[in-house]
Amino acid sequence: MQELIIKNVKTAQFNDVNLNKIFDPETKHSKSFEFQKSDVASPYMAKEGKLAIKFYTLAPGKSNYPYHWHTGIEEVFYIISGTATLKTPQGDRIVSEGDLIVFPANENGAHQLTNHSDAPLVYLDIDTVDTREVAFYPDTNKVRVMTGDFFKSFEIESEVNYLHGE
Repeated sequence: MQELIIKNVKTAQFNDVNLNKIFDPETKHSKSFEFQKSDVASPYMAKEGKLAIKFYTLAPGKSNYPYHWHTGIEEVFYIISGTATLKTPQGDRIVSEGDLIVFPANENGAHQLTNHSDAPLVYLDIDTVDTREVAFYPDTNKVRVMTGDFFKSFEIESEVNYLHGE
């Protein structure tokens, strides 16, 4: 049975995450996808619940993830402190302390945060849970399929006919 959760961003334990090192340690990239993350609630790990909730800290000069949008997951960011540039389909916007951003599960919800300030950005990320998810990366024309233990990224141009090889 799920328990009541009370967490405070000031006392939360954060883990360092460097996506560049995890996914492509041999290549030099133009952006550094590096942050600190603290899971508040994770239905993926707990095997129950309907919300994934995380605190993030994004250091100056870093981005959270490549520019993307989800097909099944809605997200909400609440900026706790600091400022960052939010890339959206409508253009770049500066977000800062107190801003709440809602990303729908479609191309209108495409997003990426980059900290162009001199101070850390701290934000809360709340996601709906969908264990079968597809994310699109419009800048690089990729798609990522995530379900169960299957996590794969593909270039959209590599599309084949539905009956290819049958």
